[in-house]
Amino acid sequence: VRDLGVDDEEPLEWFWPPTAPVGYDGAPKPTDETIQRQHSPWTAPTRLTKTDHTWRLAYGEAIAQKPDPPQEYAESSHLLDDLRRIEWWPMTVQEAGKIQAERLMHTTRAAAYDLHSQGFTISTEPYETRMRELHDRMRSNKTAHLGDREARKWAGDLGARLSLIDAEAWASAVRTARAGGEGWSVSGPESRQ
Repeated sequence: VRDLGVDDEEPLEWFWPPTAPVGYDGAPKPTDETIQRQHSPWTAPTRLTKTDHTWRLAYGEAIAQKPDPPQEYAESSHLLDDLRRIEWWPMTVQEAGKIQAERLMHTTRAAAYDLHSQGFTISTEPYETRMRELHDRMRSNKTAHLGDREARKWAGDLGARLSLIDAEAWASAVRTARAGGEGWSVSGPESRQ
């Protein structure tokens, strides 16, 4: 959400970070030197705005991706039901799931047999923050002092969670590469690699 402190009569805006141009109002600015050299093909993010009782969805736009026509949701429940599709647009949820499954199989096989796995820079939110949080937890490896609720958050195989986030970020990077068109890959513009 860009600004939670808006007045009641002003529209509330939410945007999907993977489709936001670098430094879009409210989006974290890249800090790593390598990431700063990368550009985003997105010229406008996918945004939701709420005025009165209606949510309006405006799809993002990129070098090689024109937006779909805007949509309106009079019922918040209809918007909630559609969020997964909105998150992966212009891909379908099924295509994004297939790309994630292929990435999981590829990276798991590579790890199992000590083979090369294509890497990429994960610099897109929310994936970067989620991975950093898991890496920090894995380094500290402290759950004994946590309350039940907090301990449950960190239960399970954190390495497997990292693989799942990597797969989501990979699918997002594939979407971004497509939005960039010719000359773009999952690691950004090919001329900058």
